[in-house]
Amino acid sequence: MTIYLLRHGETIWNRDRRLQGQRDTPLTLRGTHQAVAMGQRLARVLGGRRPGAMLSSPLGRAYQTAALVADEIGVDPDRIVLEHLVIETSFGAWDGLNMEEILEQYPHEWAERRADRWHRAPPGGESHAEVAERAGRFLAAMPDQRPLVIVAHGSFNRILRGLWRGLDGLASLALDEPQDGFYRLDSERRECFIPAGAAPREDAGSS
Repeated sequence: MTIYLLRHGETIWNRDRRLQGQRDTPLTLRGTHQAVAMGQRLARVLGGRRPGAMLSSPLGRAYQTAALVADEIGVDPDRIVLEHLVIETSFGAWDGLNMEEILEQYPHEWAERRADRWHRAPPGGESHAEVAERAGRFLAAMPDQRPLVIVAHGSFNRILRGLWRGLDGLASLALDEPQDGFYRLDSERRECFIPAGAAPREDAGSS
Protein backbone atom coordinates (compact mmCIF):
# COMPACT_ATOMS: atom_id res chain seq x y z
CA MET A 1 0.00 0.00 0.00
CA THR A 2 2.85 2.38 -0.82
CA ILE A 3 2.12 5.98 -1.79
CA TYR A 4 4.76 8.43 -3.02
CA LEU A 5 3.76 12.03 -2.31
CA LEU A 6 5.60 14.81 -4.14
CA ARG A 7 5.36 18.58 -4.10
CA HIS A 8 5.88 20.52 -7.33
CA GLY A 9 9.28 22.12 -7.98
CA GLU A 10 10.09 25.74 -7.21
CA THR A 11 8.01 28.32 -9.09
CA ILE A 12 8.49 32.01 -9.82
CA TRP A 13 6.20 32.96 -6.92
CA ASN A 14 7.88 30.46 -4.59
CA ARG A 15 11.15 32.23 -5.36
CA ASP A 16 9.52 35.63 -4.71
CA ARG A 17 7.89 34.36 -1.49
CA ARG A 18 4.35 34.97 -2.72
CA LEU A 19 1.34 32.82 -1.88
CA GLN A 20 0.12 30.96 -4.94
CA GLY A 21 -2.89 29.01 -3.77
CA GLN A 22 -5.00 28.17 -6.79
CA ARG A 23 -3.35 30.76 -9.00
CA ASP A 24 -0.34 29.59 -10.97
CA THR A 25 3.18 30.49 -12.07
CA PRO A 26 5.61 28.28 -14.00
CA LEU A 27 8.55 26.38 -12.60
CA THR A 28 11.86 28.17 -12.39
CA LEU A 29 14.98 26.53 -13.83
CA ARG A 30 15.75 25.36 -10.29
CA GLY A 31 12.23 23.95 -10.05
CA THR A 32 12.69 22.04 -13.28
CA HIS A 33 15.94 20.57 -11.96
CA GLN A 34 14.20 19.61 -8.70
CA ALA A 35 11.43 17.82 -10.61
CA VAL A 36 13.92 15.87 -12.73
CA ALA A 37 15.99 14.97 -9.65
CA MET A 38 12.89 13.72 -7.81
CA GLY A 39 11.96 11.65 -10.86
CA GLN A 40 15.41 10.12 -11.05
CA ARG A 41 15.36 9.29 -7.36
CA LEU A 42 11.87 7.83 -7.60
CA ALA A 43 12.99 5.68 -10.53
CA ARG A 44 15.75 4.22 -8.35
CA VAL A 45 13.33 3.62 -5.48
CA LEU A 46 10.87 1.86 -7.79
CA GLY A 47 13.69 -0.30 -9.15
CA GLY A 48 12.33 -0.50 -12.68
CA ARG A 49 8.68 -0.98 -11.66
CA ARG A 50 6.07 1.44 -12.89
CA PRO A 51 3.48 2.89 -10.54
CA GLY A 52 0.00 1.46 -10.59
CA ALA A 53 -1.36 4.98 -11.02
CA MET A 54 -0.01 8.53 -11.16
CA LEU A 55 -2.13 11.49 -10.07
CA SER A 56 -1.50 15.22 -10.29
CA SER A 57 -3.20 18.38 -9.17
CA PRO A 58 -4.68 20.12 -12.23
CA LEU A 59 -2.64 23.28 -11.59
CA GLY A 60 0.09 23.82 -14.17
CA ARG A 61 3.03 23.81 -11.76
CA ALA A 62 2.03 20.39 -10.42
CA TYR A 63 1.32 18.89 -13.84
CA GLN A 64 4.60 20.28 -15.22
CA THR A 65 6.42 18.59 -12.34
CA ALA A 66 4.44 15.38 -12.81
CA ALA A 67 5.27 15.24 -16.52
CA LEU A 68 8.99 15.62 -15.80
CA VAL A 69 8.83 12.93 -13.11
CA ALA A 70 6.82 10.65 -15.42
CA ASP A 71 9.52 10.92 -18.09
CA GLU A 72 12.12 9.70 -15.58
CA ILE A 73 10.07 6.72 -14.33
CA GLY A 74 8.90 5.57 -17.75
CA VAL A 75 5.26 6.67 -17.51
CA ASP A 76 3.48 8.17 -20.51
CA PRO A 77 2.38 11.69 -19.43
CA ASP A 78 -1.01 10.94 -21.02
CA ARG A 79 -1.54 8.41 -18.19
CA ILE A 80 -1.31 11.10 -15.50
CA VAL A 81 -4.76 11.56 -13.96
CA LEU A 82 -5.68 15.13 -12.99
CA GLU A 83 -7.27 14.98 -9.54
CA HIS A 84 -9.09 18.12 -8.40
CA LEU A 85 -9.30 16.99 -4.76
CA VAL A 86 -5.51 17.43 -4.37
CA ILE A 87 -5.45 21.01 -5.67
CA GLU A 88 -3.69 23.53 -3.43
CA THR A 89 -5.44 25.45 -0.65
CA SER A 90 -7.15 28.56 -1.94
CA PHE A 91 -5.86 31.67 -0.19
CA GLY A 92 -8.55 33.78 -1.84
CA ALA A 93 -7.70 37.49 -1.88
CA TRP A 94 -4.21 36.68 -0.61
CA ASP A 95 -3.21 34.64 -3.67
CA GLY A 96 -0.26 36.37 -5.31
CA LEU A 97 0.61 38.50 -2.27
CA ASN A 98 3.72 38.35 -0.10
CA MET A 99 3.62 38.64 3.67
CA GLU A 100 4.36 42.37 3.73
CA GLU A 101 1.43 43.03 1.39
CA ILE A 102 -0.92 40.84 3.42
CA LEU A 103 -0.02 42.64 6.67
CA GLU A 104 -0.46 46.02 5.01
CA GLN A 105 -3.75 45.29 3.20
CA TYR A 106 -5.42 42.77 5.55
CA PRO A 107 -4.13 43.37 9.11
CA HIS A 108 -7.44 42.50 10.82
CA GLU A 109 -8.02 39.34 8.77
CA TRP A 110 -4.44 38.21 9.35
CA ALA A 111 -4.81 38.68 13.11
CA GLU A 112 -8.01 36.61 13.09
CA ARG A 113 -6.32 33.84 11.15
CA ARG A 114 -3.35 33.86 13.50
CA ALA A 115 -5.74 33.45 16.42
CA ASP A 116 -7.39 30.38 14.86
CA ARG A 117 -5.13 29.01 12.15
CA TRP A 118 -7.13 25.84 11.57
CA HIS A 119 -10.64 27.20 11.16
CA ARG A 120 -10.23 30.80 9.95
CA ALA A 121 -10.04 31.21 6.17
CA PRO A 122 -8.44 34.11 4.28
CA PRO A 123 -10.97 36.43 2.60
CA GLY A 124 -12.58 34.39 -0.18
CA GLY A 125 -10.33 31.40 0.49
CA GLU A 126 -10.37 28.03 2.27
CA SER A 127 -9.69 27.25 5.90
CA HIS A 128 -7.30 24.43 6.74
CA ALA A 129 -10.26 22.55 8.20
CA GLU A 130 -12.02 22.75 4.83
CA VAL A 131 -8.91 21.47 3.05
CA ALA A 132 -8.68 18.61 5.57
CA GLU A 133 -12.24 17.62 4.72
CA ARG A 134 -11.33 17.61 1.02
CA ALA A 135 -8.14 15.63 1.69
CA GLY A 136 -10.15 13.12 3.71
CA ARG A 137 -12.52 12.61 0.80
CA PHE A 138 -9.52 11.99 -1.44
CA LEU A 139 -8.04 9.40 0.93
CA ALA A 140 -11.37 7.61 1.11
CA ALA A 141 -11.72 7.42 -2.67
CA MET A 142 -8.14 7.22 -3.98
CA PRO A 143 -7.28 4.51 -6.54
CA ASP A 144 -6.48 1.01 -5.35
CA GLN A 145 -3.49 0.65 -7.69
CA ARG A 146 -0.13 0.60 -5.91
CA PRO A 147 2.39 1.99 -5.81
CA LEU A 148 0.55 5.29 -6.22
CA VAL A 149 2.39 8.50 -7.15
CA ILE A 150 0.76 11.84 -6.27
CA VAL A 151 2.11 15.26 -7.27
CA ALA A 152 0.44 18.07 -5.35
CA HIS A 153 1.29 21.13 -3.23
CA GLY A 154 2.96 22.24 -0.04
CA SER A 155 -0.02 23.27 2.08
CA PHE A 156 -2.24 20.45 0.83
CA ASN A 157 0.48 17.84 1.33
CA ARG A 158 1.03 18.88 4.96
CA ILE A 159 -2.64 18.36 5.71
CA LEU A 160 -2.80 15.06 3.82
CA ARG A 161 0.26 13.76 5.68
CA GLY A 162 -1.23 14.89 8.97
CA LEU A 163 -4.40 12.93 8.29
CA TRP A 164 -2.35 9.90 7.24
CA ARG A 165 -0.37 9.99 10.48
CA GLY A 166 -3.32 10.84 12.72
CA LEU A 167 -1.95 14.24 13.76
CA ASP A 168 -4.06 17.10 15.05
CA GLY A 169 -4.48 20.25 12.99
CA LEU A 170 -1.68 22.35 14.48
CA ALA A 171 0.78 19.45 14.31
CA SER A 172 -0.11 19.04 10.63
CA LEU A 173 0.59 22.71 9.97
CA ALA A 174 4.03 22.35 11.59
CA LEU A 175 5.12 19.77 9.00
CA ASP A 176 7.59 20.77 6.29
CA GLU A 177 6.98 21.42 2.59
CA PRO A 178 10.09 20.12 0.77
CA GLN A 179 10.70 20.53 -2.95
CA ASP A 180 13.96 18.56 -3.02
CA GLY A 181 12.55 15.11 -2.25
CA PHE A 182 9.31 13.27 -1.54
CA TYR A 183 7.50 11.22 1.08
CA ARG A 184 6.77 7.52 1.09
CA LEU A 185 3.57 6.68 2.99
CA ASP A 186 2.98 3.08 4.01
CA SER A 187 0.12 0.92 5.26
CA GLU A 188 1.28 1.34 8.88
CA ARG A 189 0.47 5.06 8.64
CA ARG A 190 4.14 5.96 8.70
CA GLU A 191 6.04 8.31 6.43
CA CYS A 192 9.63 8.40 5.26
CA PHE A 193 11.25 11.39 3.55
CA ILE A 194 13.42 10.45 0.57
CA PRO A 195 15.72 13.27 -0.53
CA ALA A 196 16.46 13.46 -4.23
CA GLY A 197 19.89 11.95 -4.74
CA ALA A 198 20.44 10.95 -1.10
CA ALA A 199 19.61 8.26 1.44
CA PRO A 200 16.13 8.36 3.08
CA ARG A 201 15.58 9.69 6.58
CA GLU A 202 14.25 7.42 9.31
CA ASP A 203 10.54 6.58 9.16
CA ALA A 204 8.28 8.72 11.33
CA GLY A 205 5.50 7.00 13.23
CA SER A 206 1.94 8.17 13.67
CA SER A 207 2.49 9.99 16.96
